Amino acid sequence: MTTHEVEEMLSITKKTLIYYENEGLVKPARDSNNYRNYNQEDVSRIKFILLLREMDVTIEEIKQIINDKKSIRDVLENKKDMIKKQHLDLENIDERINNYIKRRKVKIAVDHVLDYGTIYDRLYFYKDYLQYGQTKINYSDVKCFKLSMSSSIGLMRVLVVHMNYYVDLDVVTQHDTYSFQIMNNEFVYQMMERIKNYPIEDPLGLVDIYLNKRDMVQLNSYINRHFRKWAKEYHLDNPRESIIKK
Repeated sequence: MTTHEVEEMLSITKKTLIYYENEGLVKPARDSNNYRNYNQEDVSRIKFILLLREMDVTIEEIKQIINDKKSIRDVLENKKDMIKKQHLDLENIDERINNYIKRRKVKIAVDHVLDYGTIYDRLYFYKDYLQYGQTKINYSDVKCFKLSMSSSIGLMRVLVVHMNYYVDLDVVTQHDTYSFQIMNNEFVYQMMERIKNYPIEDPLGLVDIYLNKRDMVQLNSYINRHFRKWAKEYHLDNPRESIIKK
């Protein structure tokens, strides 16, 4: 069987066939014109190699199998153990990534004005910079502030669903993005005053809403009337909808 016929039969390239030959995995005979002539045993060997390569068995491992230094089962079981370890490593990396980029629940503190008695970390808005834990963000380093909103289900009375609404803030700098969920809604207007003159992405118009509706009852009523529309238009999480569907 010629090289071209093997290529067609096994959907393999000539380069790969020569590579296997150079690695000593297959040794086709030569005809009188010095062309390679593959017999059925060669073809079966190549099929076997391709099967192992599909399972990510290395060329060196295949050599050990062919030379009876390792069994196929040993190689595959070792491969399976390696995959499990890699999977656990990937899960650990994924967990670390999610922990780094997750939205932090914080309470705002503008300058030195504190909201006592909270389990949440503080996001401080000082005159020239923001600070969260050990992270200090100068206003001059901020490319833009992104504002959005999220909600959660509060206490339900009879058939009335009470919703809690939170402003989501992304602080985008040249090197990173810091994501927060603001938990003390009554102080958000102070944050809006501090950031309103910087570049802002605010599709919901939250800056104007908070600065023009300082009364908390009026503010919550307005948000409650509009949040379902916002959630649909801007793909916000709206747990109220899941309750209604049930």
